[in-house]
Amino acid sequence: MLREIRCEKFRAGVVRFHPGLNVVLGDDNATNSIGKSTLLMLVDFVFGGSTLLEWNEDVVAELGHHHYDFAFEFDGELHRFRRETITPETVYVCDADYKVLEAIKLDEFNALLKNAYGLAQPGQTFRAAVGLHLRVWGKTNLIPDEPLHAFPKQKDKDCIDNLIKTYGKFESIRERDDAARTADTDLKVIRAAAGKQLIPKVTRTGYAQAKVQIAGLERDLEDVRQNLASYATSLNAVINKEVLDLKERKDDLLQRRMTVAGRLQRIDRNLGGKRSLHGGNFLDLQRFFPDINTERLAEVEAFHDGVARILKEQLKQSKEQLAEELRLIDLSIAGIDSEIAAALGSVEQPGSLVDHVYKIALSLQTARASRDGYELEQAHVDTLRKAREALAEVKERILTEIETSVNDGMREIVSEAVGEHRKSPRLSLDDSTYKFEVFEDTGTGTAYFGLVLFDMAVFRATSLPAIAHDSVLFKNISNDSVAHLIGLYARIQKQSFIALDEIQKYGPTAAQTLQKQSVIQLSDSAVLYIHDWRPSRPTAAT
Repeated sequence: MLREIRCEKFRAGVVRFHPGLNVVLGDDNATNSIGKSTLLMLVDFVFGGSTLLEWNEDVVAELGHHHYDFAFEFDGELHRFRRETITPETVYVCDADYKVLEAIKLDEFNALLKNAYGLAQPGQTFRAAVGLHLRVWGKTNLIPDEPLHAFPKQKDKDCIDNLIKTYGKFESIRERDDAARTADTDLKVIRAAAGKQLIPKVTRTGYAQAKVQIAGLERDLEDVRQNLASYATSLNAVINKEVLDLKERKDDLLQRRMTVAGRLQRIDRNLGGKRSLHGGNFLDLQRFFPDINTERLAEVEAFHDGVARILKEQLKQSKEQLAEELRLIDLSIAGIDSEIAAALGSVEQPGSLVDHVYKIALSLQTARASRDGYELEQAHVDTLRKAREALAEVKERILTEIETSVNDGMREIVSEAVGEHRKSPRLSLDDSTYKFEVFEDTGTGTAYFGLVLFDMAVFRATSLPAIAHDSVLFKNISNDSVAHLIGLYARIQKQSFIALDEIQKYGPTAAQTLQKQSVIQLSDSAVLYIHDWRPSRPTAAT
């Protein structure tokens, strides 16, 4: 726990702290700018924060650069440190007289505090755990309806994860989250390999076709295995079947060739025949038909000769086509003759059987690769789905537990501080969003009451080592409610730091507690630092 803060610029020189409630008291006039918020900001500073030099820049401007010596007590042993305003990213480890022994980085110091306070939750820094709940005027965590936000633009999911870690329940989520991330990475690797054609890329339809192909090829291969002896001794039968098929194809081609050759021969005869008629050819007709019109016959014959010349051109074209078809038929017949010769030549060569088995095996290997690639991808898809479902299930359960703890805790505090009639705020947690509802009162001052309730509920339910609440959080809360809250703070043994003034208005019991738990009393005439740079000295809060 924090034991003291020393500074040569303090009017008192040193401020000492104790277990439980630590109160920074103002005066009965609620005088502003006397150092109440600044001292709480210094508590944040020695807890590893950095807002002091950003928000209270006037401190350095008026006092010049200076340092703060401070001590924590862990397991009965004091650990002393120093932090300077000119080098705030460095913390100095000191001896009992605050003489510097070594310098460490601020992150190392925060890690040291995390370990010393026993905050073993992996993935959560000390500042993430504690800084959120040190609520001092000037920090960015004073948003009434966003108690999980350390700063306004922080993502809801990060806020929720931080709360889970504060409750010490993130490890089971992390394990399942790691499993989901691993499954997602593996699936992306497989799909990337398929995209680069390193492994087959198979669709559902292709997978179904591959299974059918595999079944057929496996039957063929099994048939070869079971009948290997028969294949070896009866290879002639296999070859004869192939030759028979080839001969049937050749007979069809020969039949076609005969038809084409016959047509070609007729065309040649037609093209080679001559036709020349003249008047003398009609003498025989005149002997039998003396009155026949020979001139008319000549005209008809001349017409026929014209038609014949036209048909002759067409016959030449048909001849060319038939000749080309005949050439192709002859080529096909020659190819079949070669295949027959090769088949008959392999009767005494078992290599043909080996080739047949090899082709089956190669096709089977390709089909199996397609099937296995698809099944591998689908297995990883299923693994990712199950991992995400497991993650969602455990996270939903944990969020429900935390939500219940916070809401029941706030309900209990409200009942003790205000009464059963007053509605308490309600926190609703989802995987990536949250909602904090403050019912009835909507004023800013009263809305800050929700932050106090939230912090106290978490403080009492977890190992959170400290909270701090500035006086602004208690404005506009009824005096009786504040008095009851003071009693609740005082009953918690872990350190809490609050700033209050006008303590008599909270009643004698509360005022006595505040006096007893006070670490310093500030007033218009007794400000925190030795130098008072206020342009005017207000006597009362506005």
